[in-house]
Formats: sequence, C-alpha cells, structure tokens
Amino acid sequence: MVNSLKDLLVSDDLLVGISELSKMSGTSPRQLRYWEEKGMITSVAKDAETAAPRNYRLLTVIKVELIQGFLDEGFTLQKADEKAEKYLKKVAHIRKIFAKTIRDVEVINDRYTVFTIGDFEPNGELLAIIYDDMDEKLTYQVFDKQATIDYQQLIQKN
Repeated sequence: MVNSLKDLLVSDDLLVGISELSKMSGTSPRQLRYWEEKGMITSVAKDAETAAPRNYRLLTVIKVELIQGFLDEGFTLQKADEKAEKYLKKVAHIRKIFAKTIRDVEVINDRYTVFTIGDFEPNGELLAIIYDDMDEKLTYQVFDKQATIDYQQLIQKN
C-alpha cells in the first residue's frame, strides 16, 4: 500500500478535459485557451491522429483553480498567475517530502486519520499524526523505528 500512496503523491496521470475543467473552475474554455496561449497553463500534447479536445493534468487543474480564485479576489491575471506559480512550487516541495517520508495512512472508525511518516535522523524514529475529525483535534506521537503501532490503542490515548 505504501508504494501506491507514494505513487499517488507524485503521479500526474489524472487528466481532465477542457469542458470539465471549465465547469469545475468557473473559467470559460475560451479563457483556458487564452491562458494556454500566454504560457500560463499547459495542456497534454494531443495525438496527431485524433481530434481529441484539450486535456489537463492535475497540477494544471489546481493552477487554474488558484488563478481563478486570485482573479475573484481582484488580482490582475499576471499577478494571479505569479501567485499561483509560487503556491504550486510550495505544493511540489510538500509532495516530494511526503512521497519520501510517508509510511502509512489509516482511517479508523470514519473519524480518525492517522498519518505515519518517518525514518527521521539520527535514530529512524516514526511520527504518527492523528487527526480527530469529530473534535477537529490534531495530535502526534513519536515511535521507535522498531515499534509496531497499534492504531486502536493510539486513538484511545487521544
């Protein structure tokens, strides 16, 4: 399961068509084509043999949402693009770090989400981050690298 979690964090295989992206973001297809023309977003290269509509990868979908949000806040298109680009650079670093450190994710009783990340230097400890969705409470616990984490016991402590 860990490999599939890591793959999900770094994967850009999800493709969204221009119509879907337009509906999701409240941005017209014409605006999306204009932003692409200006180099602000990029669609996936089309197959020369098909007349397939434009498709966009997940990070482009996020960038469109960000740009549209910044435009709605009153920023110019250029400033909205700059702010979205800056935000996406942070997201790229977060994705990279989590892809390297995530060990497990458990959802318990549809209430608790437990992220286990780890192999922290110098002793290889693990960190369990526990989020209680009902109480909106975030706690953590550090474990020795040889420890077996009992998730039921962990949530009872919180």
